[in-house]
Amino acid sequence: MLFSNRRVEEELERIRKANLPPAKPEEEVAVIATEETAEDADVNITAKDIFAMIIAAYSIILPYAAIFIGITILFVYLFLR
Repeated sequence: MLFSNRRVEEELERIRKANLPPAKPEEEVAVIATEETAEDADVNITAKDIFAMIIAAYSIILPYAAIFIGITILFVYLFLR
């Protein structure tokens, strides 16, 4: 029983090692870290960007709202006629 437990532990260790991501060199890790901070620093949202986002949201929502209001008015007109 003791030998099978050791074998199970060895198998688990092999599985853990196989599932680890490949090791990256220190220089590559440092470059990736500086690129991520540089990308975060470049994000500047201005009032024009916010206005563009609002217009984009309205352009998606407005047609559906107009159709809903039109159908509602049509039903009210047909039932109250």
